[in-house]
Amino acid sequence: MLAVLLGTAAMTAVASLEVSVVDRVGRELRSFGANITVTPAADGLPVSIGGVDYRPVSAGEYLEQDRLTSLKKIFWRHNIVSFAPFLYVPASIRGTETVLIGTWFEKKLKIDEEEVFSTGLDRLHPAWAVEGAWPREDAQLPECLLGRRLARELGLGAGEPLEVELTGGSGAIVLMNVAGILETGGPEDGQVFAPLASVQFATGLEGKFRRLEISALTKPEDEFAGVDLETLSAEEFDRWYCTPYVSSIAYQIEEVLPGAKARPVYRITETEGRILGQVDALLWVLAVAALVTAILAVSSTAMATLLERRPEIGLMKAVGAGQVHVAKIFLLEAMLSGLGAGLLGFFAGALLVAFLGR
Repeated sequence: MLAVLLGTAAMTAVASLEVSVVDRVGRELRSFGANITVTPAADGLPVSIGGVDYRPVSAGEYLEQDRLTSLKKIFWRHNIVSFAPFLYVPASIRGTETVLIGTWFEKKLKIDEEEVFSTGLDRLHPAWAVEGAWPREDAQLPECLLGRRLARELGLGAGEPLEVELTGGSGAIVLMNVAGILETGGPEDGQVFAPLASVQFATGLEGKFRRLEISALTKPEDEFAGVDLETLSAEEFDRWYCTPYVSSIAYQIEEVLPGAKARPVYRITETEGRILGQVDALLWVLAVAALVTAILAVSSTAMATLLERRPEIGLMKAVGAGQVHVAKIFLLEAMLSGLGAGLLGFFAGALLVAFLGR
């Protein structure tokens, strides 16, 4: 009974961890950043460096901001962890060329009467290091994040005022306060991030944005994920549509955002897929090892018990018991032991996984 209890407890704990840990690891990997980008489908060739669009405000197409709540109404809506729209404007600060990027820092979207979804840059890029504070969306004077490299060149720090001249055509001057200094080790260190509404107002593009980044929990891609949709039967298409591949989620995003093109960031999704696959395989190896160990322990204990009880078996046969009667006795004992110990092991495993899950 002890062998069955320990084996069942270990199997239950590892199998439960396999479900929860893979999901938790997937959520932690979302700190890598967005794994789906959305741009206007009819847009021309972007002039981009490091993922930033440097075209003038008057060039290219835009997407409508009021459609973004529909992202939380797709089939895999619960897998959408966070998203943020971006509006890029070429700018200049004290003669230094840069890019002013309008976005959401912390935004609450009312999806329906009961659901409010919190999203923004702080959830989309939780690994970004900010010295100072994240800008407030409701500040009287717009607050911004200033890239570390740009702040060093300008000699500015958190809490100081900032004048940004838009060089994309309007020549407008935007006054802001520097809420924090952003350091990512990437091109963001030379840019300015401001509230989307402020940048939209300064450029006359109220309710519009250029690019959308989405962070979604996905299943690692397999051969079926990359099939040509035109060749699928209705049943196969339903299976593909109802599997959280990054490609199927991107497909559903295009369905609810007219005129948009959703592209998976395969560099990120493939890395996540390899990591999650290795974690998943490791946990299943541990689960199978626990099960095999329990089987070996039970079988060796059963053989030892049979050898010890040979006189008892001989006595039963001497008074008329047949092989079937003797087998029934041992099988009944094994069934009762397995059932009792198995139930105890299941609850012990549930308690163990509650502790290990932390």
